[in-house]
Amino acid sequence: MAIKGGQILHVSGGFVIDRIQTGGVSGINVNEDRLEELGNVEAVGTIRDIPDLTFELESYDTTTELESLLTGGINDEATGTEFNLASFVPVNVLSPFKTSGLFTVASAIAIPFLSLESMSYSFALGDPATISATLRGDSVFYIPGSAFEQAEDGTGAQDTFTFDNTPAFKSTIAGSDYYALSVTVDGERMRLGTDYTNTNGGIIFETASIPGAGTGNVKFVYGSATATTYLQTVHDTTKPAGVRGRDIYVRLGDGAATPAYTDWLGVQSASVDWRVTLERDEEFGNPQVVAQDFDVPETSGSVTMKPATVAALFDQVQAVAGISGTDIANATQDPPELQFELKVTDPADGATLKTLMVTDAKFILPSIQGSVGSKLEADFAFTSSSGALSIYKGDPA
Repeated sequence: MAIKGGQILHVSGGFVIDRIQTGGVSGINVNEDRLEELGNVEAVGTIRDIPDLTFELESYDTTTELESLLTGGINDEATGTEFNLASFVPVNVLSPFKTSGLFTVASAIAIPFLSLESMSYSFALGDPATISATLRGDSVFYIPGSAFEQAEDGTGAQDTFTFDNTPAFKSTIAGSDYYALSVTVDGERMRLGTDYTNTNGGIIFETASIPGAGTGNVKFVYGSATATTYLQTVHDTTKPAGVRGRDIYVRLGDGAATPAYTDWLGVQSASVDWRVTLERDEEFGNPQVVAQDFDVPETSGSVTMKPATVAALFDQVQAVAGISGTDIANATQDPPELQFELKVTDPADGATLKTLMVTDAKFILPSIQGSVGSKLEADFAFTSSSGALSIYKGDPA
């Protein structure tokens, strides 16, 4: 017997993340220093710093559920809503482990206060469309029971918030008992002993840190022995199981303020990658990271096409170079900023599920290399001048 993938869930923001292929903590980097001293043939000891944790997730879900979660939504936005990954908020992820063959949770892992570091979208003929996210955090808790994320409304006066499932288990860090494994107010992490105290029944905010008014703006994670179940109905069966290349459309704009778009034909694969470099804020006397932020995001991607004719290849080269007619494209000239659009549709009814938009894509001319026995494919790589990536639920409003 062994633990199988069907027993492991990932839950955040009150809903199960669907269509996950792989997901979980992929690395816990603990900075350790071994201390030695003069006159001693043995090491004095080893000291550790705050862990640097990586959480990775790959999913076939082509809706905007994950983008909504990462930007503070609850997956009920109107069609046309834009999601900006640079506006991500820290999220808590719970990973319940169901008992073999049943739906009841046996134990769980809680990974609180995760910040988005990168998001990659990959599309290829013959393969399901894939979204991959990498998040960074500092804590992972192994709970011999169920894990809970609770959201409460701040009032500006209420200082005490009670756990719905008591008594909460404790985890000890640097001699302090953490019943609330992570507490945030409006996305800002609170500090035990300074901002709040806790018991196995709930948390009590200090007067200066009482949460202001807001809907669901007070969030905390904890574990308890309260039994929970996750039936198959927790998974959204109305969304596609997966999407392939036949349901994906790539278009290129001409760079005008009101652009004219043309369909990019012969596309075999496409990718869009968004990334930031996170910097951690730490402080004396605190065993948890205060926050993680970044400077400027980067967005890049590529389109691989199999041109049907020589004319089709050279027309596309001219298009990304921003020229036409008898003008000659070259790799030395700085390329123009063009609009790049990738649309994912529902194979059931053709409705647009998601649109990725880069308004200032600058393409690199493709390297052309023939190979005996193979049809020519040309790879057009691009970067965004601003680093911005716009993601829309359905078509842009």
